[in-house]
Amino acid sequence: MNKSWKFFKESVRHFWQVGTLVHSSRHLVKSLLADIDFTEAELIVEFGAGSGCVTREILRRMRPDARLFSFELSPVFHEEICSIAQEDPRLTPVLGCATLAAEMLAPETVDCVVSGLPMGNFGKRAKLGVLGTVHAILKPGGHFSQFQYSLLDYRLMRRHFEKVRLGYTPLNFPPAFVYNCVDL
Repeated sequence: MNKSWKFFKESVRHFWQVGTLVHSSRHLVKSLLADIDFTEAELIVEFGAGSGCVTREILRRMRPDARLFSFELSPVFHEEICSIAQEDPRLTPVLGCATLAAEMLAPETVDCVVSGLPMGNFGKRAKLGVLGTVHAILKPGGHFSQFQYSLLDYRLMRRHFEKVRLGYTPLNFPPAFVYNCVDL
C-alpha cells in the first residue's frame, strides 16, 4: 500500500490523535529542526513520530554516536518507525505516549525534544503533562521544537520557556507555526 494512502487512512481513523491528513512538508521539517545544533546533540527525543518524515531527517543530520528515541502512539505508525530502526540502530522506537519518556530516560539528559504532537487537540491536563515531561528530561539550555496549525498555545509556551521563537511555514498543508523553545 502507498505510504501516503496509508498515512491518510490512519489519519482519518484517528484524526484527534494524528492532527492532520497529510505528511509534513520538507519546509516544515526544515523549520522544525532549524534551531537544533546537531553537532552537539547526543540524545534526541521525538514525540509523535507519525510515519517518520521528521524521524528520517533527524537521523540524517545526527552525529554517528547520537541516539534518537521516537515515541508514537499509533501501532500503524510505530511499525513504520520500527522499519526505519532496522536500517539505523541509533533509533529506538517506542510504542506509547510521550509522557513515558520521563519514566524511560534519566532526568535532564536530553539535548532536544522535537514534537509533532497535535497539542491543539489536547486538553489542558494533557498539554501540561507533555510540557512537564519535556522539562523533566531536557538538559538545562536544551531545545524543544513543537509545530501546530494555530497559535492556540503560544501563551502556554511563553509561560513554560524562557525563550520562544515563533516561526511560520506557509509551504505546508495546512500552513504551520513552529515554536522553538529554550529553558535556560
